[in-house]
Formats: sequence, structure tokens, C-alpha cells
Amino acid sequence: MILSAMLLCSAGCGAILLGGAAAAGTYVYLDGQAKNTYKASLQKSIAASIAACKELSIPVTSESKDGSSAKIVGKLSGDTVYITMKLVGDNLTEISVRVGLFGNESASRRIHATIARRL
Repeated sequence: MILSAMLLCSAGCGAILLGGAAAAGTYVYLDGQAKNTYKASLQKSIAASIAACKELSIPVTSESKDGSSAKIVGKLSGDTVYITMKLVGDNLTEISVRVGLFGNESASRRIHATIARRL
């Protein structure tokens, strides 16, 4: 708890620790993007992200996937939502969420929290 407060006060970029078994690293909000690494396969991360979009009433407008990365694009209150996933290790996937042109931290955090509950 103290570490989280220290990170919030000193980082300036909004870095905090996320709780939960699925989170493998730190949650970072920088340059309009919220990033976290999860202990999950790419396929499971894609499924969790799509389910989170559905739960949050974010219509998915496009999906793409290659061998080690994927991208989901949707709309939230007129803003474009970008969820990008990248396999960064054995059963470790980095998920980045950006809402709108300049980013929306609270919306990005809500999307991440919904994804994390499904992983």
C-alpha cells in the first residue's frame, strides 16, 4: 500500500501497482495509454478483451491478430478504443488500452479492470 502511494506521488506518469492474481507487472499510464502485463496466453487475453468490451457496451469495430500480437478497436461514447495485445513471454501478455485521441485514464483503467477479472 505504501509502495502504491509512493509510486503515485513520485512517478508523475500515474504508475501504480495493480492487485490481483492475473496481473504480472505494474499498471502504467503514460502518453494516453494504460499498460499492464498479465499471466495469460494471447488467445485468452483476446477472449477476455472481447468479453470486457461486450460487458462495458463497447461495440467492437475491428479485430486483427498475427502470431504474437492482436488489436481490437471499438467505440465508447464517440471515442475510439484501442486494445493492443503483445505476447512478451511464456504465458505473459502485455495489454495496452487507449481511449480517444489523447487518452482517458479513468476509462482505460475501467477497461483494464474488466479484462483482469476475466483472466
